[in-house]
Amino acid sequence: MSNTKEFLKKNAHWVGAALLLLLMVCFFSDVNIFGYFKTKRRVNNLHREMKHYRELIVEDSTFIYNLKTDDRFLEKYARERHLMHGESEQIFIIEE
Repeated sequence: MSNTKEFLKKNAHWVGAALLLLLMVCFFSDVNIFGYFKTKRRVNNLHREMKHYRELIVEDSTFIYNLKTDDRFLEKYARERHLMHGESEQIFIIEE
């Protein structure tokens, strides 16, 4: 314990300078510790968004491929979504 006190008395200016430097780096500089964690959180959120949108792109690409290649799928989609019907058919919309 006395060795620590002696060290601090002999090197008080260096310890103070080191603490001041640490405070400046951690809190007062443009690249501080709070900004680092804030930026890291934003980057993680953006990565989650990228993953979400990539999944949507895959789903939409599959859907478009099915519309272009499968006539039954195209007809089913047109009938369900756009209320299309054949020439000899009639559509009755029943609202509940």
